[in-house]
Amino acid sequence: MSNLSSSPLAALDPQDEVRVVGQYYDGKTAKLVRKYGPGPRIHYHVGYYPNSATPSHAPGATPEDIRGSIRVHQEGLLQYAAKIWGAEHRLSGKVLDVGCGLGGGSLFWAQEYGADVTAVTNAPEHAPIVEGFAREAGVGGKVRALVCDANQLTVDDGPYDAAVAIESSGYFNRPQWFQRLADVIRPGGSVCIEEVFTTRPGGADVWAEYFYCKPVSVLDYAEAAKAAGFELVDEVDATAETAPFWEESAAWTKAVLDSDDSLSAVERRNMRISLLANEAQGAEWRAGGLTLGFLRFEKR
Repeated sequence: MSNLSSSPLAALDPQDEVRVVGQYYDGKTAKLVRKYGPGPRIHYHVGYYPNSATPSHAPGATPEDIRGSIRVHQEGLLQYAAKIWGAEHRLSGKVLDVGCGLGGGSLFWAQEYGADVTAVTNAPEHAPIVEGFAREAGVGGKVRALVCDANQLTVDDGPYDAAVAIESSGYFNRPQWFQRLADVIRPGGSVCIEEVFTTRPGGADVWAEYFYCKPVSVLDYAEAAKAAGFELVDEVDATAETAPFWEESAAWTKAVLDSDDSLSAVERRNMRISLLANEAQGAEWRAGGLTLGFLRFEKR
């Protein structure tokens, strides 16, 4: 098991964890829109770079230029996920998007594959934003937001064909979450996870400290899933193809710091902290202390 002592959640009880994480993401809404917006499909996860090379930006590239490139590669990550998960037949029915952020993935599955998506969030401020973006994108009837703890999911509206978690499952109690999924996913249905995993003790410190999460190993996921009646059927490593995201993310932050004179002292300080965290994530990616993978589990 991984050392979780560095996570800000380590000393909290489960109910406080949910509250703290919800407040954390409510507080980040404006920042997420600024960096990854304007919408309606806003993503808060890494990007996928097939050639593992950071896009070269011309000297003096604007934050808008870099943001556009980030968004292209974030969409690329979902396109890659759709390909390896067989989205045309596994993610085209009733789908749970667990830890949906501002709903970019929920809209993606609804728009690209016709899925009826329940977008689960524990950040109350995000729910109306997700549904507003869905209406803007023309899929208001196919995406609904549900504010709840992922560990307390119910099957009130019938079994789901699949659940998707894009860089969100690191916040959950995995054994409890898989047990809840066993109640809401139909037999033969899938749980599709894109996540950051630990490979050595202490390797996830920078991830846990900055993102308020509790990352563990792939083995931890497989054991929790097996105990709940799920089998790991697909595992794809994309650590190398996602590492360039941190360089591009850092480039955006540097460009904002260099070009935006309206930033307050507090905003500048926070952005410099973010810049250091981005650089640390990239270093850990390259050093092998963290891996990024796509997992798919099937309910037996």
